[in-house]
Amino acid sequence: MNDSSVRQRTVVVTGATAGLGRATAARLADAPGWTVVVAGRDPHRTAEAARAIGGTPLALDLADLTSIRAFPGALDAADLPPLGAIVANAGAQYGDRRHTTADGFEATFGTNHLGHHLLLRLLLPRLDDTGRIVIVASGTHHARRIRNMGFPPPRWDDPRRLAEPGPGSGQVAYATSKLANVMTVLELRERLPELRPGSTIAVHGFDPGLMPDTDLARDYPAWARRVYARAAPVISRLPGATVAATSAQQLARMVIDADFAGPGGRYIELDRDGTPSAQARDRALAAELWDVSCALTPA
Repeated sequence: MNDSSVRQRTVVVTGATAGLGRATAARLADAPGWTVVVAGRDPHRTAEAARAIGGTPLALDLADLTSIRAFPGALDAADLPPLGAIVANAGAQYGDRRHTTADGFEATFGTNHLGHHLLLRLLLPRLDDTGRIVIVASGTHHARRIRNMGFPPPRWDDPRRLAEPGPGSGQVAYATSKLANVMTVLELRERLPELRPGSTIAVHGFDPGLMPDTDLARDYPAWARRVYARAAPVISRLPGATVAATSAQQLARMVIDADFAGPGGRYIELDRDGTPSAQARDRALAAELWDVSCALTPA
């Protein structure tokens, strides 16, 4: 739909080739006035997803700083409507902490946090003054609670050490990267008056719930993927679990609806306002994370 009476804007959705990202991109593509950039690391899957939803495919590998740095130029060259929103959705989860990005960072922290941190910093100057940023987080950033269904809690450390590969649980690394995502939401919200003075950009965090129908376990060993697939129907009936289509509806609302206009921002758990963990709200830790992330990923 290209109604000239509707303001035309572009939204970038990372990890938009499958799961929550694809479902969200499809909803946004159906919304009047929005052009969707399907950002993905696999060129064939990215092109296929863009064709299916009527979006624009652009290559983006969040585990490769060179790819991230090239993305703003590719976005400019695509000659699309002004950038109105960024959905930082892409995520990776491995069985352990020995996997690395193209630049040698631990792959989970490097992709889920550092890659998005650099991308947001690069795109922020291009974002409309009334734009929105939504970072997909997770309830796993909390310490143990019933809704985490046994998922281990994050284990915070100096961000430089978190960025280093080594022994350890991949699930803990994932939960820790999601804690970093929530810290980024809160810290960016505080820094926006300095980074974009006069703007009313909104920064939101979103916990989409446990979605067993997504492909987050794709990088697990084959046996673990089989176990996860068999358990998915049971998991989907547990409290706090949902499906990608339901979470995509809420995520798209956070981009479109007037209720989520800035300035300021919210942290949404499934479909209601939630409260980030006490550790996520620690301003000193969040400020340190921001500064170290900038140092590790210079623009």
